[in-house]
Parts: sequence; C-alpha cells; structure tokens
Amino acid sequence: MFTLTEDLTKRFLTDLGLPVPKGKAFDNGSVAASFADGLVGGAVVKALVPTGRRGKANAVKIVDDKAAAEAVVEGMIGSDVHGFAVAKVYVEEKVAIAEEFYLSFSLDGFPGQILVSSHGGVDIEETHKNNPDSVVRSDIDPLNGVTEKIARDLWLKAGLKGDMLAVTASVTATLYKAFVTADAVMMEINPLVLDDAGKPSIVGAMMGIDENGLPRHSEWAEMADGSLIAAWRQFNEREMSVAEANRKIAGGAIRYTELDGDIALLVGGGGAGLLQHDMMLAMGGRPANHTDTNPGAGIEEKFKVTIRAILDNPSVKCLLVSFNHQQLTHCARKAEPLADVLRERKVDTEKFPIVVRLVGPGEEEAKEILDAFPGLVYLPFDASLDDAVRAAIDVRNRMGDHS
Repeated sequence: MFTLTEDLTKRFLTDLGLPVPKGKAFDNGSVAASFADGLVGGAVVKALVPTGRRGKANAVKIVDDKAAAEAVVEGMIGSDVHGFAVAKVYVEEKVAIAEEFYLSFSLDGFPGQILVSSHGGVDIEETHKNNPDSVVRSDIDPLNGVTEKIARDLWLKAGLKGDMLAVTASVTATLYKAFVTADAVMMEINPLVLDDAGKPSIVGAMMGIDENGLPRHSEWAEMADGSLIAAWRQFNEREMSVAEANRKIAGGAIRYTELDGDIALLVGGGGAGLLQHDMMLAMGGRPANHTDTNPGAGIEEKFKVTIRAILDNPSVKCLLVSFNHQQLTHCARKAEPLADVLRERKVDTEKFPIVVRLVGPGEEEAKEILDAFPGLVYLPFDASLDDAVRAAIDVRNRMGDHS
C-alpha cells in the first residue's frame, strides 16, 4: 500500500464531482502566500505528507492574511511530521463548519468495512472512547457496495436526522464509488462537513492505494516511488531503489522493507517468507528487512537491485537466501543474480556470512554457481525452513561484530 498525499486525493475526488474546497500544493512560501491571500474568508495550510494526525503535530494551521501564510509555509517546509520530511504544503480555502462527521472505508481483509461517526474533526479512537454510541461500523457487502440506502441507515444509527441525513448519505455513496475506482484499500474522510446552508464539503481526506492497481492509475505511478511508506515511515533510498526497479522493470515483482535487525532476508512466497521472518524472531534472530517476491520474466534484474540494497545497508551482518519451489522457478535464476552482485561488489564471503537454501528445478546448477564463493553455506536438498533460519542465526553469532 502507498498513501496518496492530500493534494492527489482531493484532485481525484474533485474529478469525480465530489465537493472539495479549493486548494493547491506549493513548495514556495511567497507563491503559497499569494494564493492564500486570494482565498475569501481565510485559508488553511497543511503539511503535505502521506500520514494522518497532522493536527496534533502542529502541521495544520489557519491563516488570515498573506504575511501569516508565508510565515507558516516557510516554517513547515523542511520540518518533520511523524517521520516524513515536509517538501510541500497544501493551501486550501477555509470552510465555514456547522457540522463535522467522520467516514472511512477499509479493505483490510474480507469483507471490507465502513465506519461512520457523527463526531468528526478529531481522532476516531478518541471519539470511540468518549462517545461510543456515535461510532457505527459495518461490513461492506461486496455485491451491493455502499448504496445511499445503506449509507442512510448507518448515519441514522450514528445519530443524524433530517436533511443532513440525505445529503450525507448521498456523499457517502459517491465516496464509496471513488474508493472502488481508485483501487483503494483505505479511505478516511475527516472531517466531512456541512455548512450553515447544509452544503457538504470534504475538508480532510486520505487514501491508501493498492500498488497492484497502479497499471490503471498512471497519474500516481511516478509519485508512488517517492511516497511509499513502510507502515510507519517514508522509504529510504535503498527501499526506493527497489520500488523504482519494481515499477520500471517488466515482469515479476519484489517488495523490500527494512527493519532494525542485522540478518538480511531474501525470501519469497508470501506464507513461506513470513514464516521464516517469524521463525527468526522466535529463535532470537533480528531480521534486517523483509522481502516478498513473485517470479516472472525480469525478476533476475530486480533480484540484483534488491541484493545491492541489502549489501548497502550498514546494519546487515549476514544474508539468508531461502526459497521453496515458488511456481517451479529455476533455481539458477536466483543463484546467478546473487553471484553477479557478489562479484560486482567484490564481497568476501568468508567474512560476510551467506546461507542459501533453494528448492526446485535446477538445484544442482544453482549449487555449482554458488560453490565458487568460499565460506558461503549452501544447504542440502533436505534442509527445512527451520534449518535455514537456524543456520543463518548460527553463522551470524559466530561472526560476532567482525562481519
């Protein structure tokens, strides 16, 4: 998943005809201030980072004049918000608020869920704690989605009445269509507001997008590499190099996320990869990263980029390469990229421990390729996943801090 910044989220929603305040992204204080000065009724300046809870980080400010806007923008740009460097801000018109609501859709498992609350503008966790009756959660029927009727029933349970019920239900149904169209796995609207005339406006908006849907959204593809998040932070240069290779090199797929350990994992197959990660933690090892790979034409080049990223990580003291059959991929297609990068980087495999377990067609050929590297531990055919993880931890421990 990658999280769209607010400007891209709101541009997408605007293009679908949803009510969004006038706004624009800027990386220059004076230009942003001139735009803010032209907005009637004041402006709101927000740090443009792919994360929530910006208000608590003082990353959302209301400004009433040009001088104040320029000062706020200049103060935000270059700052840090929840681990993200602020390179741009989003300036939008200030909306007159009579009512504030909360709305979110999520696809974190099956079925998807919708959550609504009559108390918006604050963290939903805080609302649930203080006003639990105002929060209504429901599964989303994958066949019917969220219709106006379904949305109306949910908002009615949350306490809405009268004209605001119909307006909010209509916007909710349209937002769900946007959620599906975007290939999103998360959408949070906080707050969804009504003004004194009952007119709706989407003041706060975030979307998390399934990166597998990028072929249908070319307008977000380039942005994805710079704004992918590893659940809690922005990708570093090594992670971004793998993300860029994954996008630009056709065939196969690979994901690479760094952690705070010292044993690198080059593993594949969602279940087997996660299992080895958990095994390592259970045995006292500390994973330096997590990977997930899907075979396909071009995967060799993506492997090379990933191995380079692993070797460039100063925390890494050992490497475990471990795969099962993985759709009967020839083992040499994994061994050759590893051998190429080890030669390219002139890695001393007697000082930098590497454990390899490859199962599938071409095992003997893969072993011959890697036998050229003294000290590299190539496990036998009958070695289990447990054996591979334990071997990596053992060689790492034997090397101490000298690897």
